[in-house]
Amino acid sequence: MTQVAITKAIIGELRANTTLTNMLVDYTGADGVFYHVPQNFNAYPYVVVYDIDLDSDNSDGTLAYDGVINIHSWSDKRDISVIGDIMKEVYNSLNRAEFIIDGYILIDIMQENETVLRDPDGITLHGVQRFRIILQNT
Repeated sequence: MTQVAITKAIIGELRANTTLTNMLVDYTGADGVFYHVPQNFNAYPYVVVYDIDLDSDNSDGTLAYDGVINIHSWSDKRDISVIGDIMKEVYNSLNRAEFIIDGYILIDIMQENETVLRDPDGITLHGVQRFRIILQNT
């Protein structure tokens, strides 16, 4: 499944960025980068990879995909620079990066937009970065 391969590759790229993982909580070796946040988990900061939306972009000879991926960053520090530094490293890891996605050729990945939201608790900051990804089958 395409989404599984993309998720694994992106999590691998984020975990390979030690500048990023050194800023995140360490949860049993997961380096604070998740697809699914563990139940009853309440440590910060961390990053979650989900919300992958792909469209087929097929031709007679090529199976291809064009879509978007949302990367969510979470921090309980009231200092916006903490979430900003995390988002900067997510950007550095993924924007225009070249990495392997099992069974696919990555044509391009680039950030389309980003936003920082404050949760209703008045403390937690939630960064959202949207990346466009274009790939084709090998």
